[in-house]
Amino acid sequence: MTAVVALSAIVGLIVGSFANVCVYRIPRRESVMFPGSHCPACHHAIAVYDNIPLFSWLMLAGKCRHCRAPISWRYPLLELVMSVSWGLLAWHFGAVPELVVALCLFFLLWVLSFIDLETGLLPNVLTYPGIALGLFFSWWLGNWQDALIGAIAGYGIFWLIARLFLRLTGREGMGYGDFKLLAMLGAFMGWQALPFIIFASSVVGTFAGLIILLLARQGLRAEIPFGPYLAAAGMVWFVWGSEVLAWYLGLAGMNT
Repeated sequence: MTAVVALSAIVGLIVGSFANVCVYRIPRRESVMFPGSHCPACHHAIAVYDNIPLFSWLMLAGKCRHCRAPISWRYPLLELVMSVSWGLLAWHFGAVPELVVALCLFFLLWVLSFIDLETGLLPNVLTYPGIALGLFFSWWLGNWQDALIGAIAGYGIFWLIARLFLRLTGREGMGYGDFKLLAMLGAFMGWQALPFIIFASSVVGTFAGLIILLLARQGLRAEIPFGPYLAAAGMVWFVWGSEVLAWYLGLAGMNT
């Protein structure tokens, strides 16, 4: 068990480095494979010894070795987050098929969250394959019917809400990327996960959004990425969904 956790954390650190490439290049429609890693400022190729996840950023004091341009804190943060989350997932699930599903899902959700925070986009090149991957894993684990319903319902619910909002206000209130992200979550976890994901992300997103608007002193029309809240709620349900459901049913039983 300890070996699985350690291995997952180490691989997660390496995968986190690739995740940073995805976050930077995918919104710019660049290949994530070619060319190799290079400084965004001076375009100098990054040597292997300067491309060690987390440690290179610390050794270089967060600056490019060649042009001394600052390297965003996002790089070590995403590497660390990926490593810690993969290690914790291995500790929670153990060496079972569900662990493979969890690692793939969390990789997609972290990458999509960081892209949405930086650019306000949830790229189709990640959400569409994510939906397909979720359906494949659900078929593999034997619950593809719930997953298919979840994918269709996830997209349809947000589409309907967006259409109603547009009719009532005359403006767009949600991006189509959010529809596809919820469809992806439904594909991975089935339709049963959708009520919690929608409710939890909406509540937390509303409060967090109001705080952000107050601190930024922007009007209510400011655009706030919703993807990270959907992703966070999805992560919670994937890991603790049965506990959340048991708690809710127990609470409902106490009040009847």
